[in-house]
Amino acid sequence: MLSVFMAEEERAPGFQAPKVRCGLCCLQEFCAPDRLAREEVDFLKTFVKKQELRLPRGARAYRQGDEFRALVAVHTGSFKIVSASEGGAERVTGFAFAGDLMGLNGIDAGRHGDCAVALEPSGVCLLPWERVEEAAARLPLVRRQLVRLLSREIRLGQEVGVVLGRLSAEERFAAFLLSLSRRLARRGFDGERFRLSMSRHDIASFLGLTAETVSRLFTRFRARGLLRASAKDVELADPKALGQLAHRKNPNRPEN
Repeated sequence: MLSVFMAEEERAPGFQAPKVRCGLCCLQEFCAPDRLAREEVDFLKTFVKKQELRLPRGARAYRQGDEFRALVAVHTGSFKIVSASEGGAERVTGFAFAGDLMGLNGIDAGRHGDCAVALEPSGVCLLPWERVEEAAARLPLVRRQLVRLLSREIRLGQEVGVVLGRLSAEERFAAFLLSLSRRLARRGFDGERFRLSMSRHDIASFLGLTAETVSRLFTRFRARGLLRASAKDVELADPKALGQLAHRKNPNRPEN
C-alpha cells in the first residue's frame, strides 16, 4: 500500500483543503508525545517513522481487500469510506476529515474491509502497524493512546448507528449535520460554517436516502431557517432547533 500512491503523491496539486494542527490530530501521542521520558521520545522518533502522502481528488488511500499495513491519519482534506458488497453494490459508510483515523477495521482480518476515496486534494500520515504494535508493547502511554483510538472508533460507529437507525429522513439529516459540526469543532475548525466536500449522492448513500430526498431536505431546512447553504458552503443557522429535530420524540418510533 505504501508504494502504490507515490506517483500520485508527486502529481498532486498544492493543498487548498483545511489542514489540521498536529496537536489536534489523532496520532499526536505517536508523533509528538509530551509526557514521555527523553529516551522514550527518541525511541519513537527513530523507530516509528510516519510517511506523509498527498493524494489527488478521487485517489484511494487504500482499497477494499488490501493488506492492512499502517494506521492512516487524515492530515489535510477529507475522504469518503466506501464498502462494496459481494455483488458489487457500493455504499458510503462514513466520512473522514483532517485529524481522523481510517482503516482500523482492517486490524482484525489483516485486510481492509472498505476503501477510502479522497473527496478533494488530501494528505495522509501513515504509521506502519508493526512498528506501532512494538511501540505500544514498550511504552504504556502509547498503548493507552492506542486503546483510546480504538474506543473512539467504536463510539463513532455507535453515532452512525443512531443516525441510520429508526430516524425519519429529516431526523437523519439533522443528526448528520450536527455530527459533522461536532467533529469539525473537535479538530479546531468552525463547527457552524463549513464546506461540504462530499456530494449530495454521497450524503444520500450514507444516510440510506435518495439524492433527490437530500436535495429536498436542503431546500426544506433553508426555508425553515435551520441552515443557510450556497453550493457546498453550509452554515447552521439554528443549531438548537436542529438538535431538537434530531432528538425529537416520534410516537411511531419504538423507544430503545
